Order: sequence, then C-alpha cells, then structure tokens
Amino acid sequence: MAFASIVVNPSTGVELSYIDSGAPTQSSYITIFAIHGMIFSKEIFQKLIDLAPSKEVRFVALDRRPFPGSTPFSVEELGILKAAGTDDAQQEAFIEARGHEIAIFIDTFIQKFNLPPISSGGGVALLGWSLGTALASAAISNTSTLPEDTCKRLERYMRSVILYEPGPITLGLPSPEQYWTFLRDPSVPEDLRIAAFGQWCTSYFDHADLSERNLDKLSWVLASSSRLPSFYNGMSAAIQHHGEDAATDLLFLAGCYKQLLPTYRKAFFDPKVFPTMKRSILCGDKTCAFALAALWAVQDDEKEQKAEGTKAIEYKILPGVNHFIHWDEPEKALDAFIEFA
Repeated sequence: MAFASIVVNPSTGVELSYIDSGAPTQSSYITIFAIHGMIFSKEIFQKLIDLAPSKEVRFVALDRRPFPGSTPFSVEELGILKAAGTDDAQQEAFIEARGHEIAIFIDTFIQKFNLPPISSGGGVALLGWSLGTALASAAISNTSTLPEDTCKRLERYMRSVILYEPGPITLGLPSPEQYWTFLRDPSVPEDLRIAAFGQWCTSYFDHADLSERNLDKLSWVLASSSRLPSFYNGMSAAIQHHGEDAATDLLFLAGCYKQLLPTYRKAFFDPKVFPTMKRSILCGDKTCAFALAALWAVQDDEKEQKAEGTKAIEYKILPGVNHFIHWDEPEKALDAFIEFA
C-alpha cells in the first residue's frame, strides 16, 4: 500500500508515515488525525480512510515510531526505555519528544494542505486508539514547549481530542486487581504473548450490567461466543506487527509508565491547555474489560482533577461494539468520531 511521510524533526530527519483520505469536495471540513495502538499499524484505519469522503471529512492515519514507514528509534532512545525508573528526566523528555512529533506532524500537514481552521465544519480532531491514547495525550500536553508560531497555529485548529478505547496503563492509571492479559501471563511463552494478545483483544465480551460500574462483573478473560473476533473478519497479516515494533511498545509502557499519568492529566485537566477544546472518551460495551475500566477511572479522576469553569469531558459507551469497531463497523465508528470531533 502506498503511503507518504512528513519530516517531524529536520535536525535528525525523523519522519512519520501516513495514509490520507484526501480533501472532501466542500471547502470547509474537519480533519481527523488517528494514532494507532499496539501491534496494528495505520492500515487498521483503512476502512475509515475509504469511507471519509462520503462523510465529508478528511481522515489521516499515521504510523507511530518505529512502525513501518516511520523512523525507527535510535540506540539511545531505546536505551532510555530500557532504563525504566532510573532517570525520570530522560523519560519525561522521551514522552515530550514523542508528543512533539505528533504535534509537528499535524502542524506541518495543516500548512502543507492548507486545512480549514476551526469553524462549524473546519479544524482538527486528534484521535488516539488504545496505546495511541498515550501519544495523543503527549501531543496535547506538550505543545507549550514548541515554537510560538506552531503553538498559535494549533490553537486556531485543534477542536477536539478523542481517546478511543484507552486502557488504564496508557493513561498512567493503576490497573485494577482483576486485570488480566496475555502480555503479562507467565504461563504463556514470552515469544507468543504479543501474538496471543493481538488475537484475543479483537474478541467480543459479554459483561454484566454496566450501569453498576462494578469491575467484578466485567468479563476480564473469557470472550463471547456470540460473534467472531475481528481477527477473523478479513484482517490481513500485513497490518499486524508482532516483532520489534510491538515489543518496543511494551518497553514504552514499562519505561514511561510513571510519566503517563501527569501527561494525560495535563492534557485533560490543565485549564491553560487548549481551554476551548472538546475532550472525550469512547469505548464499546462489548470491548475488553480494560477499556471500560479506563473510562470509569477517568470519570472518577475528573471529579477530583477538573478545574472550576473548564469544559467537562464527554463520555460514550457504544452498544454492541468491541475494541475494533473501526474494522468491523467502520461507518458506526466514523459517525461516532465525527460526533465528538
């Protein structure tokens, strides 16, 4: 599949690859920038790319480093991840740099394609999915350390940030004691954990009454037999990465976990950070239990962290939806993203 790339650090040549639906026919339109999660690269959003013109929006999916087409991490950068907990300043700088890369990508894209600024039908929405929610938070929370002209331009364009199916860990929040995953199950051979997780997380899960917000009544392990996992819905092996790029994500979550909480909280609760921007959390009611736990955790966190006079976070649990609505039901997914953009 053909893709393009944008240089996000001229001094080092670092670039991020992307696929783009192109501009709709009307002059004013919303552009949604999507950041993928673990294992599944930007092509996991291809169905939304194909659908976007009919919805009169522009959809751009980028690959995080070190996924194919984007610049691999350097030996020094990998060293920072492997040295988890030994140098907070280095790990904070690592998170800031990743956020800068996303923000500069958006700013460069805005200028290159002359995107329409915020209006009823213009501006930019940043969508982070799964692990990509950590990078979306990093992009929003670290714009103040970018050049002034970049900051001012982003202020004119950033209309919303959508965290779609985060896990508690991607926001630096504690994992519930009920939490289970192949990724940290010692009974599963280490070289199979990422692949096993990649298949399992595409399942549908039957949870009890979600209105009770009871973690014990979520199905943490057992998938439902009522619907085939998304993995079996024509998902090409070409968009799945179980090697070094996915393994690097595990290093990132371990090495920068301490920094993820202040990053998300600054992005979502600091009244000086994009004060007029809409913020939302979306997940499905048939998704992995960790996503529902994260939504509830943010709701609880908002009660303590929200500053007076700031916009409330918007939440939505989508019926019948798993962790891969953008693959199984792309129109429903895109409609939801547009609603919260």
